[in-house]
Amino acid sequence: MSWWETLPTLGLAVVVFFAPGLALLWAAGVRGPSLAVLAVPVTATVAACAGIVFGYTHIPFNPVTIVALTVLLLVLVLVIRRLVDKYTLHYSALKLAPPARDYFTGHRINQLMIPLAVAIPAIIIAARYMSGFGSPEAFSETYDNVYHLNAVRYIADTQSANTLTLGNLTDASQGLYPAGMHAMLALVLMSGAQSITIAVNWGTILYAALVWPMGAIFLVSRIVGSRPATLLGAGVLSAGFSSFPYLMVAFGILYPNHAALTMLPVALGLAIEALGVRSGQLRINAHALILLVAIVPGLALTHPSALVALLAFASPAVLAVLLRAVVHFKRGQITRRAFVFWLAAAILYYLVTLIIWIKARPPASAATWPPFQNNAQALGEVLTSAPMGTTVAWIISFFTVVGLYAVARNFRRHWWTLLMFTIGAVLYLVVSAWPFGSFRFFMTGVWYSDSNRFAAMLPLITLPIVALGIEWTIRKLSPVWDNGMTWIADRAKSKESPLARLSKIRTGSPALGVGAIVAFAVLGVAAQGGTLAKVQEKLHTTFETRADSSLVTTDELTLMNQLGTLVPEGDVIVGNPRTGASMAYAFSGRKVIAPHIVGARSDSERLLMDHWAEAAYNPDVCPVIKEKRAYWALDFADSEMAPRGEPLEGTRDLASDSAPGMKLIKAVGKARLFKVTACG
Repeated sequence: MSWWETLPTLGLAVVVFFAPGLALLWAAGVRGPSLAVLAVPVTATVAACAGIVFGYTHIPFNPVTIVALTVLLLVLVLVIRRLVDKYTLHYSALKLAPPARDYFTGHRINQLMIPLAVAIPAIIIAARYMSGFGSPEAFSETYDNVYHLNAVRYIADTQSANTLTLGNLTDASQGLYPAGMHAMLALVLMSGAQSITIAVNWGTILYAALVWPMGAIFLVSRIVGSRPATLLGAGVLSAGFSSFPYLMVAFGILYPNHAALTMLPVALGLAIEALGVRSGQLRINAHALILLVAIVPGLALTHPSALVALLAFASPAVLAVLLRAVVHFKRGQITRRAFVFWLAAAILYYLVTLIIWIKARPPASAATWPPFQNNAQALGEVLTSAPMGTTVAWIISFFTVVGLYAVARNFRRHWWTLLMFTIGAVLYLVVSAWPFGSFRFFMTGVWYSDSNRFAAMLPLITLPIVALGIEWTIRKLSPVWDNGMTWIADRAKSKESPLARLSKIRTGSPALGVGAIVAFAVLGVAAQGGTLAKVQEKLHTTFETRADSSLVTTDELTLMNQLGTLVPEGDVIVGNPRTGASMAYAFSGRKVIAPHIVGARSDSERLLMDHWAEAAYNPDVCPVIKEKRAYWALDFADSEMAPRGEPLEGTRDLASDSAPGMKLIKAVGKARLFKVTACG
């Protein structure tokens, strides 16, 4: 199937991702670019919270109930706005600062730059993802994808998206697992997507190609300012980092991290706006704070580590506000009571951050990723945007250095931005270059001490520095350009000569604005160098299903796609999950005894996984087979993706045809489907 043929699924994904958020934000009075930027994070909150509430109120989670919930929330928002308007005599729209005019004062040019700042990176990122995936039906041949695809199928089948019980997808292994992204993709699947892989792939592309650049631009506007030319440059270069958004899909596959990190810039931008750091005033922006509260649940329930990152990266802005309160208090501009409030609020923030930092982490035994380089290499990779040993991103590196210089020249205004960058740099330094130990685990354990996850966060804190570099460059080049045009005008022999006409193009000219658009577009293409080509190649390798693939081979995939016509609905399939047999659930919709490679097993599940092929002579097996309706088994030979842990010997005799009481139903190459006949 071609990408063109899957456009209906893309349309469904766009509606699912954007419609609830757009409707609620519009009802709340949000207008302009912020409406589109905040839509997906708000939808994520609606879907993720609905999954929990519906789970405990026994309401099915599906498109119909989500629409009903959205309508109910719309009414609630409108009622609240009406009450606020009635009793405060103030219009209650949630307004955020609009983009300011640029050096290029032609209004139409300014209006064009903002959408291009999203469109250019969106096209670049989408093209790379589509080329890397190869086919809209491709899937990641990685360990974690067994869970992710099965979780999407599970939510669609059971109509339950409860983060608190999603666990490892069986009754015995119920437990907490963030369901935000899986719930969104399951809604796309339930809405009529052509297949689960097409739904997941288009959803992944939407997160990367739209949510990420919009969020990145929004963050830059809250730190650097809203000049369209600067936002255009930052937006274009948001597609030039090798470590994000591509790394979380090429590695892992870490779908929830990928989705959460695309929304993290929006949350960080709102936190900065709420604190009023750039305003110079000591006042909370209530509008931004309300919107932040509206998206934080969706962020946390997509992946909790993104919430921890938000708390860490926003801490310099909190410190900036606290220091401003100290200065205002010393000058007598605020009362002692007001100062105590700001001091207590800051202390509470850091205390809560510390508690979450310590508690929201896996056990130390899970943080097994080793350091792989020295300190100098790690710092070099941060400055050159080349983490994990990738090639230097020269254009981004140039503007990073210029941006750091601009910060140094205007340190009192931008020191907190530098501190935010420093936090990200130090975390990557510690995880990639420092030895195992309690300090390394304390600093990086939330992210399993995995360098890849920290590398993926570096673009978030590098892009504002890059934008400062772009801003400084534009400021310095503008008078140089004008002086040059004046010099040309003075030497033009005729007012109609080409030189004279050229000299009329000043920094306020629309023509120069068009030139800036072209220049930044060229920079964006130039930034797509060797590193990104290698990342795309790795992506293609990860998503390529071959005859010798480590998770699912071409023969196995062919057989699993036929299971819907071979296995009755309601029956259960037994198979070794480490051979990829558990993917049968995602591809066919037929239940499997072990929907994830790991997880707690009940006694009956353990019996079948270890002894299913003994049904003809082990009296304990047939009763459990009948109870579970587990009459079927997949034999994918002995090739295991993760050959460790529990024995899982229950289907091994099938490979040698030594198990009595079994009938071969279908074989595709070495992939075979058996049905038990020994149980009557």
